[in-house]
Amino acid sequence: MIMKRRQFITRTALLGAAGLVTPVPKLYGSEHPDYSGPLLATLQIDGGWDVTSYCDPKENQVGERKITNWSDSNSTQVAGNLPYAPIANNQWFFEKHHQNILVINGIDAQTNSHTTGVLHNWSGRNAAGLPSLSSLFTARNAPNLPISYINFGGFSSTSGLVRFSRLNDVSALRTLVDPGLSEYDPTRTNRSPEDLSRIARYRRERITRFLAKPDSFGLKRSNLEAMDAALRNRGSISRIKDFLPAAGEIAQEESITRETNSSLRRQIQLTMSSFESGLCCASDLIVSGFDTHTNHDELHEPLLAHVNESIDMIWTEAEARGFSDRLTLVVASDFGRTPHYNPDNGKDHWPIGSAMVMQERPQWGNRVIGSTDEGHNAHNISPTSLARDDANGSIIYPRHVHQAIRNLLDIDTVARDNGFGFTNSEDFDFFHG
Repeated sequence: MIMKRRQFITRTALLGAAGLVTPVPKLYGSEHPDYSGPLLATLQIDGGWDVTSYCDPKENQVGERKITNWSDSNSTQVAGNLPYAPIANNQWFFEKHHQNILVINGIDAQTNSHTTGVLHNWSGRNAAGLPSLSSLFTARNAPNLPISYINFGGFSSTSGLVRFSRLNDVSALRTLVDPGLSEYDPTRTNRSPEDLSRIARYRRERITRFLAKPDSFGLKRSNLEAMDAALRNRGSISRIKDFLPAAGEIAQEESITRETNSSLRRQIQLTMSSFESGLCCASDLIVSGFDTHTNHDELHEPLLAHVNESIDMIWTEAEARGFSDRLTLVVASDFGRTPHYNPDNGKDHWPIGSAMVMQERPQWGNRVIGSTDEGHNAHNISPTSLARDDANGSIIYPRHVHQAIRNLLDIDTVARDNGFGFTNSEDFDFFHG
């Protein structure tokens, strides 16, 4: 049976209402699209990174299984107060950026599952329902900007607070800027200005009718009002054209290992352009390939080097564009990797991992909080002194990291007002300088 277009639209709408089809993220509008407040970027290391070869370095112990190949001939190095593993380009990265970094080690994700690990480390809870840091940040600072929250993949739960936009390539962004352009040939238009104006008028009239009946189709009035603002102020998004890189300067997807390609540099370009334009306040970046169950060192080292170069690119671009003093960057992963190699020279899933938080010259920079033993098992930490406390301390869990970052970014009130606060949890002040 051939399904007619009207039937398809109706059925898709019903499936979407039932949660079986992911709704298309909508653009918000703003009366004042010149945002100049704080900015947030998260970098999701997808697959589970090996922090024993990065910011929680571990050396081989006599009588124990080998934990790192690099420690056969090298020892842990230190940049400022930050220990690091002497592989890839770690030395260059940590010597350049250690003053701006807080490392949190010994974070227990309580799982070896990728799905749960991503959920736990990026929401603070190992069950669904809590929003991402970027969602809370956007709701607090600039919920109605045209592309206030952009996401390039990975965890992006908004819990109904805001909506995110997907900007996977520049051509898609140009289509958003000018909806009349042909998707396949940007030199041609699909619709005349008169057609676009008529469509916009019909949309506004429909929204006006919905606003008169706020229970229509179960839509929240706040969503209807945001949609109305988006339609009235859609033209403001066109300003992003002035901040995009030239066609020949757009980063292409690149091969990092024989198994992994990365678009991270292009993601950074689009994020920096969006931030500078004043149309965006938060962005979720992602890089994959870290689930190295075979040939771990061969695959992991170039990926870590790529992450270091990309983080450096973020700060170089932010400084050049004039907003590095407004930016916070959070870097984390699903979990860590086993403190030994498997028969395929790979490393498997391990619940203990790390996170890094960066700002420009923060009082809390150049510090390491949390610790693990020689076998990469987490130590108990005192919530008050932040020192190791085997008797009375607590293991650091993702909720502790999220609570501290919420406090740092002044988004905890938004979380609690909307029922997303953490209860019965110790309060670690990781950012007390």
